[in-house]
Amino acid sequence: MTNAEKPTILLVDDERDLLESCLRILEGENYDCITTANSLEVPDLLREKRPWVVVTDFLMPGKNGLEILVDANRISPRTPVIMISAYATVERVVEAVKVGAFDYLTKPFSSDQLVITVRRAVERYRLGMENDELRKKLRDEFFSSFFVGKHPRFISIQEQIYRIAPTQSSVLIQGETGTGKELAARAIHLYSKRAEKPFIVVDCSTLSEEMLGTAPFEGADAGKPRARSLFEAANGGTIYLEQVEDLDMAMQARLLRILQDRRVQQGSEWQWTPLDIRVIASSAVNLQDAVYQKKFRENLYYCLNVIGITIPPLRDRKEDITMLCDHFLRQMPGKNGLPLKVLHPDALARLMAYDWPGNVRELRNVIERAASMSDEKTIMTKHLQDEVLNADGTGNLTFREARKLYLDKFEKLYLEKLLLKNNGNISRASEHAGITRMSFYRILKRIGLVKDVEWHRAGGERRQKRDEEEGNKGRPQ
Repeated sequence: MTNAEKPTILLVDDERDLLESCLRILEGENYDCITTANSLEVPDLLREKRPWVVVTDFLMPGKNGLEILVDANRISPRTPVIMISAYATVERVVEAVKVGAFDYLTKPFSSDQLVITVRRAVERYRLGMENDELRKKLRDEFFSSFFVGKHPRFISIQEQIYRIAPTQSSVLIQGETGTGKELAARAIHLYSKRAEKPFIVVDCSTLSEEMLGTAPFEGADAGKPRARSLFEAANGGTIYLEQVEDLDMAMQARLLRILQDRRVQQGSEWQWTPLDIRVIASSAVNLQDAVYQKKFRENLYYCLNVIGITIPPLRDRKEDITMLCDHFLRQMPGKNGLPLKVLHPDALARLMAYDWPGNVRELRNVIERAASMSDEKTIMTKHLQDEVLNADGTGNLTFREARKLYLDKFEKLYLEKLLLKNNGNISRASEHAGITRMSFYRILKRIGLVKDVEWHRAGGERRQKRDEEEGNKGRPQ
């Protein structure tokens, strides 16, 4: 263990002899120790030193052990606190544990007792830090791994999630089926202070009074232990109300009462259970329209819609289809054991022409099926489902019109990728395509990609200049 990795222990006691004794013992175990006989200094030490463990006397002038424990829970909640006292009683132990003490030592205690207790507390802190790092990694990877998109509206939703996640406000997520409403809800929970607590998904189409906790469970009067309601199970965390539009008016009234009171009445004696929950609801229909149509309670709508998020359908962000297809295909080897496959441009053009009524969920299913049906490395048009091939609107077009539609989309997609690969250099791109530079430019002008050429070229010049500058670094002048 290096010095940088040494756990820091904060020792607090107004008895100098005991403080020095604990210091010698713990430094002998390769811990960095900070000592103070002034309990009033503890909050500042917690902020400045960030100790892994606090070992504090129970009875001291200034602040007692419980007050120090409260400070530690507020300033450094990950830090375990060990109480020591010569006046230990069962009541004091219970009181300390209720507030969150890690353990309790009674004076006089042996060196082994102190070392073993501190070692356990250090391990608790270390595991907590590892969990924090893992959660941070999951948060950092969430959008790139699950909530995929680069359309400006989609990026705006991601930024909105970052902003609202730390708040406690209720959120209403609206969007068509398959757009990713539950993923957005999970992202809000993951980025919130409740990330360690439960995330409970409730399908409102199957919600009952018993699940809400507004009526006694069957058998409660017979002395049988009752099950917890969904809201009790979510206590401290987040409850996600999926398809909230499916609630009938009576259930809407019961839900509103729970959300307003933040407690449920449950059990044979109808005792109140207080709730500390964040509520996220989703709807596949416009809830405001449902309010106007008297199908949804206006007061419940405003209770849920403190912050509103609307996820656009896939047909309104078709630029993301290529990115989503690549994402799903990269998942195939690990998910189904299939080799990595790619989409043929013609197949991608068909996917781009489809309106995707089932949105991202439907796209994922289509890609998974096509990858399974294809024995080749490349997924061709023939591997796509009939719904995609026949529902693209071309049935109302003549053969010439339909062919032109597909050719235009293919040309645009192919040339965009070629320009990107060659940084907007028309000569290199036309050579790669096997056509003359003049013909290549005429096609670009016809399909409106001349501005893209200028953009790519400017980017290429910037990259070339940057590479030259980096290559000149360190060379003798």
